[in-house]
Amino acid sequence: MNDDANATPPREGIDTPFGPSPEAYLYRCAVCGEEALNNEEIIDVTVGTLNFYGEYKGGTPTLGCPGCEGKTMKYVEQDE
Repeated sequence: MNDDANATPPREGIDTPFGPSPEAYLYRCAVCGEEALNNEEIIDVTVGTLNFYGEYKGGTPTLGCPGCEGKTMKYVEQDE
């Protein structure tokens, strides 16, 4: 019999199933002043879409504002 069959596996070096939770970035609308925390997946999808249409210029993309419904939300540096 193998004695290792009942031993608990080591926890170090094992990745979590979905990785760490996504980081959130603060965006603010220049028109209505609405602020929102957008996670990195939304930003990645926006960058991918802009790349597909050949409109990505680099940097953080401008996102749509839920308040005034325009593409006016820009990334704002967060004070820590």
